[in-house]
Amino acid sequence: MNKKILIVTGSDYTPQVYQAFYDVKALGHTLYLLSDGSFEPKKGVFEKHFTHDLRKTKEALEYMKKQPVYFDAVAIKTSEWLTPLTAFLAKEYDCIGNDPIVAFNCRSKYHMRQQLQQNGIPIPQFTLARDEKEIIQAVGRIGLPCILKPVGGNASYGTFILRDETDLKNLREKYSFAIDFLKKKAVSEDVFTFTNEEMNLMGVEEPVNMVTDYLVEELMTGNEISVDALVQNDCVTLMGIEDQIRMAPPYVLETAARLPYVCSEKEMAEIQNLIERTVRAMGIHNSATHTEIMFTPEGAKIVEIGCRIGGDDLHDTIFEVTGYNLMYESIMIALGMERKYNVPIQCHTFMEFIFPKKEGKINKITVPENLKKDFDLFEITLMAKEGDEVALPPKSFDYIGYVAAKGKTPEEAENKAKQALKKIIVNIQ
Repeated sequence: MNKKILIVTGSDYTPQVYQAFYDVKALGHTLYLLSDGSFEPKKGVFEKHFTHDLRKTKEALEYMKKQPVYFDAVAIKTSEWLTPLTAFLAKEYDCIGNDPIVAFNCRSKYHMRQQLQQNGIPIPQFTLARDEKEIIQAVGRIGLPCILKPVGGNASYGTFILRDETDLKNLREKYSFAIDFLKKKAVSEDVFTFTNEEMNLMGVEEPVNMVTDYLVEELMTGNEISVDALVQNDCVTLMGIEDQIRMAPPYVLETAARLPYVCSEKEMAEIQNLIERTVRAMGIHNSATHTEIMFTPEGAKIVEIGCRIGGDDLHDTIFEVTGYNLMYESIMIALGMERKYNVPIQCHTFMEFIFPKKEGKINKITVPENLKKDFDLFEITLMAKEGDEVALPPKSFDYIGYVAAKGKTPEEAENKAKQALKKIIVNIQ
């Protein structure tokens, strides 16, 4: 039977994701796209491309209600800021999906912390602070060292550590730079905030400003991993576990990652149990999830969870390692098709980000053609372009791009990625 499927996105897709769309179309289904109009999708994939300013959740929802199409499924890949809109659309068309308040609780780190705390999930101590004065008061309660995170941030944007009294004295500068960066992002790219009216529609009892409100948390130390899982009818299947490498304090941007995470059967069972408990605590029943866990001296604690596929290279990396296309699986779950998984390990991968080495304007980015044709370099992605102004923290939190490579061993994959990175030249004026 032909089903009408709406895909919601804030950016274009990799060839591997488009392959999922081709496979879905081969089953006889029809695909539609809702985006912000910032890119032109591949021709022949979507029956219709709806465009709207997706930063305005309520307006975008009303816009889609006026369209003469009724959808059988609504799906999303990695656009964290669009998960509440996706949930609203699924509810509007009576489709399988997360409740809007569940999606919002995954978006707001404050509400996420509250939900997890109420359900006994191990998390760090935290306090909400709405301005610089409240941050200082919260630091007094949490103690030093601590970490500050914007309530609506993602990709560690605007996040920084206060290690000691010296860092605390420089709080105003770091906080101001972070807020300026987040406000710019909220306008030009990702959405970090919702109106009070939109939060009321979701059922939010304690509104927050996703840009300027911060969480002050105890500083957790230890190894950090991310876990991508698929949830169908409350059954949780782990699809990919990534071992993360992060920037040295006081900032925590991810710099590189290995997948799969190599661990004992006992540790794997602990991860499975914690993910299942976290998914239940958040009220996620049918969707992809992306969760970050830190192994602290006191035990594993949840850093955060999102009701979508992991970002950056994770979709394509998990495909290389397991053979499963998470976009395709997400669509099947949204359609209510029963899924069974046997997740293999076919290779090892290593991904490393490219950061600016100094502040300035990107004059030229050179990626040799032979790298693009290397089978083992399965993803070379540029997130910045020539002409962009870039800088490192505290002034900005810019990624230029990343390279992902595969090999028979973790060491082989890492070596291939690092050799490729040496050949990519970023000239900054």
